[in-house]
Amino acid sequence: MIVGRRGEADEPPLPVPRGLRPFLRFTRLPDRALTATRRVLDDDDEFRGAVRDATSEDVVGRAGWLFLDRPGGWEEELAELAAAAAEAAGEARGARSERETARRLAAVDESLRRAEAELARRVAELVEVKEQLAVERRARRRAESETGRLRKRVAGLEAELEEGRRQAADGRDLAAELHHLRQRCAELEAERRRAQEQVHQLEQEQSTGGSDGSGGAPPSGAVASGAGPPGDRVAEVEALVDAVTATVSTLADALATAARQLAPFAPSVPPIITAPTPGPARATPPSARASAAPSRPAPQPAELPPGVWDDSAEAADHLVRMEGVLVLVDGYNVTKLARPELSLPEQRRWLADAAAELAARTGARLELVFDGAGHGASAPADRDRRARVQVRYSPDGVEADDVVIDLVSELAGARPVVVASDDRRVQEGSRRGGANVITASQLLAVLRRR
Repeated sequence: MIVGRRGEADEPPLPVPRGLRPFLRFTRLPDRALTATRRVLDDDDEFRGAVRDATSEDVVGRAGWLFLDRPGGWEEELAELAAAAAEAAGEARGARSERETARRLAAVDESLRRAEAELARRVAELVEVKEQLAVERRARRRAESETGRLRKRVAGLEAELEEGRRQAADGRDLAAELHHLRQRCAELEAERRRAQEQVHQLEQEQSTGGSDGSGGAPPSGAVASGAGPPGDRVAEVEALVDAVTATVSTLADALATAARQLAPFAPSVPPIITAPTPGPARATPPSARASAAPSRPAPQPAELPPGVWDDSAEAADHLVRMEGVLVLVDGYNVTKLARPELSLPEQRRWLADAAAELAARTGARLELVFDGAGHGASAPADRDRRARVQVRYSPDGVEADDVVIDLVSELAGARPVVVASDDRRVQEGSRRGGANVITASQLLAVLRRR
């Protein structure tokens, strides 16, 4: 292209082959210019010679110079150069391919390393998440358990509240009855004192009449004055005194019972009127003296340590370790929960063995109460001989529940008593009697018999 452009400007001008003329004015040659140039050099020897004279082998290289000069055997030499160039190009491409492959392999290795590091991080996160999930699940189970226990406790408190309201209503009725009984007792006491005074006067009259032999008439204040001999009048008054005393004693007993029932609901009620102290003529009946004695305060269940729930195994373990404690066990209520597959004698032996182990560990005394009727068992014959463990059977026609409740009433004031039963009637009766109550499951936990 340079030779063609210069040839047009030379004097004389060099003819430019027709095939090159369309490209002489191009600033940047298109691809098709290469084909046109080769065709012109092949066809126009004169123009090819001008191009050869305008350059050198150093400028265009050996292959280009052979194409322009075309000496003998140039085609074979050019083919060899082309083959060598092709081989060198292949080797260069191979080297480049190897370098590219190595680069890509290094990139893949780096990606793999990053992926492995990311996988390790993800695995560590997964392990941590699993641990957190396990902790959350345990916390949720504890929360659900605590929620259930609290719901159960709320239900029990609501039942106790309802029972307290009912007892409060009964207490208001008893308060009115108590007021009426006090008034009636005061009236009978006044009548009793008048009767005792009359008896005293009659006895004095008899003593005076017997000493002087006159058998004088009673004074004007005597009972049934002028009606019958003095001995008959004394008998009448003594009978009246006996009737009044018995009535007063009965009223005093009723007042004492009403006062005990009202104690939780009416603490401001004044002291009840008891049977009065008798005059010199007659002694006070035993029932009146018993009702006149001050009543002891109702026994209360033992307090649990702070933070210990009353339906927990910790509460049961604390209670059975109290000094001097007596544990009353509703026998079949426990064994039929723990070992229902055993026969009744085997259930009793199983519970007695477990109770003996508990007594040895804690020092507690245990009484196992079973229904005796219908099982061929009596208290003397089947009574357990283990130290600190007593087996008791209910009499014919009496349930073990009643025996447990009666034992609580007898013993709760003198020593700490714990009752183990799931029976609602036994639990309520035991609490009213002043005993602590645990469930059969709590007892099995401290017995270590699941």
